[in-house]
Amino acid sequence: MNLLSFLEPKSVYTERMPFVLWMRTHTVVIVLLLLLFALYGFFLAHKIDLTTADLGRHIKNGEILFQDTSVLSKNYYSYTNPDFPVLNHHWVSGAMFYFAYKLGGFPLIQVFFIFLSFSAFAVFLLAARKNATWGIIGLAALLAIPLLGERTEIRPEVWSYLFAGLFFLILSRKYKLGTLWLLPIIEIFWVNTHIYFLLGPLLIGAFLLEALIKKRDVFLRLLSVFGAALAAMLVNPFGHRAITEAIGIFENYGYKVAENQSVWFLERLGMHNPNFFIFKIALAALVLSYVAVLIKNRVEFRFAHFFVMAGVSTLAVLATRNFTLFGLFLVPVLSENAALVWKNPLTHNRLEQSSAFCAALLFALFVIFALPRAFPYWRTFGIGLENGNNAAANFLRENKIQGPYFNNYDIGGYIIFHLFPREKVFVDNRPEAYPVEFFQKEYIPMQENAEKWRAALARYNFNAIVFSQRDATPWGQTFLRARAEDPLWVPVFADGKIIIFTRKQ
Repeated sequence: MNLLSFLEPKSVYTERMPFVLWMRTHTVVIVLLLLLFALYGFFLAHKIDLTTADLGRHIKNGEILFQDTSVLSKNYYSYTNPDFPVLNHHWVSGAMFYFAYKLGGFPLIQVFFIFLSFSAFAVFLLAARKNATWGIIGLAALLAIPLLGERTEIRPEVWSYLFAGLFFLILSRKYKLGTLWLLPIIEIFWVNTHIYFLLGPLLIGAFLLEALIKKRDVFLRLLSVFGAALAAMLVNPFGHRAITEAIGIFENYGYKVAENQSVWFLERLGMHNPNFFIFKIALAALVLSYVAVLIKNRVEFRFAHFFVMAGVSTLAVLATRNFTLFGLFLVPVLSENAALVWKNPLTHNRLEQSSAFCAALLFALFVIFALPRAFPYWRTFGIGLENGNNAAANFLRENKIQGPYFNNYDIGGYIIFHLFPREKVFVDNRPEAYPVEFFQKEYIPMQENAEKWRAALARYNFNAIVFSQRDATPWGQTFLRARAEDPLWVPVFADGKIIIFTRKQ
């Protein structure tokens, strides 16, 4: 199928229209799309900081996978809980990040991640184009893009954004059996790349419910695909355990992570993030759009899209890590609702021009004032690793500072990437990879209580402390102050991100 037929319906674009003529008649649309991707790209194009990121561990997973497959099923990098069972749901993502790293280092990994992010965004834009004009889509996308900027650190979840978009796009179009059977195939890739693979059957389930209400002639067709997608989830190294572990992952979560908390919880803690306000505005706009559809055009109400958006909105309300997922789905659903209410075709060209103008203005503000700096994860504009990011690891190697190290939660992935297998970590930023008791009765108390720290020191015989200076937890700050006053420990390195203490002999 010609790509232009996706960009415009047959009533606007025909196979006889030359590409050049299409370009001339749709200049505003092209400018709008370029600006939308430029805005999203501005969020994505920031230097990588391994000191708090998961990326280092994902790259190491990909490397170790071809040497020892036990990295898939246990806490491989820790000396405190080395045999604690934990499933690696994103092992294929790790392998791909590792291959990209070997081919082109961190710049290629980031380019690959940006490509996947753009692909996911494009899929949701195509899904929106089925029921709305580009002017409406542009305005919805401008509201959503800051939410997409919430998750621009390189993580396996980018695959979930892409696969969720493909599911939604395929299901929202005509129920052609040949196309629908792509979904179980996609699900096989999904179950091995990110833990959100559970969304696949849930998305099909939303359309199944709609079929029961309005489209019973396609119910059996969707039911067969639903069953195949469930079976596809079993095509992974762990079988049914991948499903049960994914469902029950929060049962073994002994450490509270900010991204897993709600907006209102984080606001009570005094955290500031522009997306907290933007999310509330977007959620209110979504609710109002549904009210307007029910009042003005309830006949064309899409139950499946409502079920999907209700579920995704709930996820975003419960945890800020789902803001990006919510933002992506917001684009087609809010656009569709607006189109169902606002059917005056005479305003569509003006809307396209208005959307393009707003996008251009917003992009100019982003560039002039570097607005993404106010959002999580965005640091320095550019591609690749931050300057000096390897300094602490180089210091440890060059000065032959041996372990065991005591390290904090955030810095674990950095140590794994740079120093494993020479050194293992005390902890890393995977709450599910450690027993609840480890966090609640050991890791946190030993930072708050001097007696607990002395007991841990006697047990593990720490030779050095490698700690993130930006650890904002109360226990982390208490620990750093105590070590700064402790005559047994000497600070030997600090760069504003990592501080290293060595033990007096």
